[in-house]
Amino acid sequence: MTLPEPLRRALGAALAALSLGACAGRVTPAGPLSAGAVSQYARVLAIADARRPDSVVLYAAMRDGAPPVRAAAALAIGQVHLRTAAPALRPLLHDADTAVAARAAFSLGLLRDTASVASLDSALAAGSIVGAQAAFALGEIGEPARNVIVARLDGAEPGVRAELLLAAAKLRPVPAERVVAALSSDDPCVRWAAAYALARPRVAAGVSALIAMLDDARVTTADSRQPTAAGRYECAPSEIRAQIARALVRPATGDSLAPRAIARLRALVRDPAPHVRVNALRAFATFGDSSAPPLVTAARDTDANVRIAAAQALSGRRLADDLWAALWRTDTSLMYRRSLLESATRAGSTLPAHAEWRAAADWRMRAALADAAALAPSPARGTELATPLLADRDPRVRQSAVGAVTAFLDSTGGAQRRATVLGALTDPDFFVRATALLALADSARASEVPAVLASYRLAARDSGNDARIAAIRYVASAWKRDSAAFPDSVRRAVSALESPDDPLVRAEARGVPMLAAWPGTEGTARDRGWYESVVRDYVAPTLAGAPWHARIESARGVVTLELLGVDAPQTVENFVRLARSGFYRNVRFHRVVPNFVAQDGDPRGDGNGGPGYAIRDELNLQRYVRGAVGMALSGPDTGGSQYFLTLSPQPHLDARYTIFARVVDGFDAMDRLVQGDAISNIVIGR
Repeated sequence: MTLPEPLRRALGAALAALSLGACAGRVTPAGPLSAGAVSQYARVLAIADARRPDSVVLYAAMRDGAPPVRAAAALAIGQVHLRTAAPALRPLLHDADTAVAARAAFSLGLLRDTASVASLDSALAAGSIVGAQAAFALGEIGEPARNVIVARLDGAEPGVRAELLLAAAKLRPVPAERVVAALSSDDPCVRWAAAYALARPRVAAGVSALIAMLDDARVTTADSRQPTAAGRYECAPSEIRAQIARALVRPATGDSLAPRAIARLRALVRDPAPHVRVNALRAFATFGDSSAPPLVTAARDTDANVRIAAAQALSGRRLADDLWAALWRTDTSLMYRRSLLESATRAGSTLPAHAEWRAAADWRMRAALADAAALAPSPARGTELATPLLADRDPRVRQSAVGAVTAFLDSTGGAQRRATVLGALTDPDFFVRATALLALADSARASEVPAVLASYRLAARDSGNDARIAAIRYVASAWKRDSAAFPDSVRRAVSALESPDDPLVRAEARGVPMLAAWPGTEGTARDRGWYESVVRDYVAPTLAGAPWHARIESARGVVTLELLGVDAPQTVENFVRLARSGFYRNVRFHRVVPNFVAQDGDPRGDGNGGPGYAIRDELNLQRYVRGAVGMALSGPDTGGSQYFLTLSPQPHLDARYTIFARVVDGFDAMDRLVQGDAISNIVIGR
């Protein structure tokens, strides 16, 4: 269902005002931007983009009369890791504008500033978004903040308490007794956060209490997964049941609680909510072959992603060949069969696809067979399946085949396999070369560096930087492992490499004396006018309550996003520009992990493609609630065109990946997405 435009905007505005848990407070700074504020804001963006801290500009911006400028400066200090500015951030915890104070707290967390624990402790009492962000920051600081986190778990208001529970989940060991006590809270978000804090790290001491929660009517009642006014995380009963299902794994239950856990899981795999069934199937799989019957039954579930999760959970199960064949006939979709092929291969069983998919017209089938080869129970079987695909006409298949061969490098016959992988360093496709280089880097050898340097020179003509990054990473690894074996000729060859413009390539050279003259990882800021246009086009409209929206027109329906122009303006600009250029037309969701993420934005279709450049991360206060939209990365500052939608709350991703949008309509369509689903276009509008 598509909401009418006025209602959709009202919902977007309501969501923008939400903070964490049941907190009240403003995420977005108040006030319009004057011409001077636009210029000052642009200076701050340029500093964050180039990663060249300018304390004079940032300190002046923190004193600016415009709250949006102060907020941007406070956030930029954390983004550029300017640790010396932590003392200047602490007074902003009491800024009159809560959005400024919240960003100060968030940045102190990014800096992991242990000297700020006391200041953050006092900020907890501020409640609303400031207190919640202070709690988040304490969690990022970790062990030095343990005493404060534990001491404040009981007395804080619900929204802040929920965030403190998530902070407690990062401690090792988790303070289980205090977290278990929160399971009985009257606030559903507190109960959810407590369940998550026990389930995510699989705290054995909390299993019994989580099982007991399944007798609580507040947890067993039916619910909707649409966004509610509950706040940061959806705190619906099914979300709590999903966390309980996640926790009931064999390593956490032990022998004593295993029978009770299995009994509960038998009910949870039939739960009305598909996302609960998915988590229950994954937990069930940890109990060995005895769990096979419920998994086989679930392979015929009415929900496509539950069937896929069941096929994946059957991995390595010793089933009769005729049962594998029957399961194969249950669902003809590519992702289900790919998952089943991998599970059967790991089990040592043979399906017709082991022969038929090798010559399939669809490259995805051949690549799936190569990926399955890496899971074979013996090196001989894995190599047998992968070797014919090393010469495939499609580079995406060759890349998967190289990856499969590298899975057995440490096994008998590894020398021959290593020679095969070294041969891939001259492949025409740079992703194939990068895969080989990264696999070999863990056991890099000085004797192989000349071949790697030749591959690096070949990579100079590549449209992407993957093979260049991988080659320098190999050289750095070889130097660290085997520097004494570097002959003078190789040292001279490494020293002769010209410094690349790409800061991501330069970052790999750390620790290599021959490359010590290469500059650091700072970038070059663009023209000031570009940053000012970003502020005018994306920041100012968001501040005025008129953010941009995007319509993802997928095979399952339309998913509507609100773009977060204040939180991630440069990422939004990048996404809008790509969408308007037609970049996203007719691409597929190349990765969908049931009840986790749906990922899109790769024209290559195998998860490796992009626009040929990278953008900086813009870590921000937004959280990975259900329907958050984040930039996919292969490391810091490696975003490009790929993005993902979170299908359920994922707090462990917070402040790890840039959030630049959120789903405001089309949740049902999002839930139905299956790996391989196509999108026809992404349309930008108000």
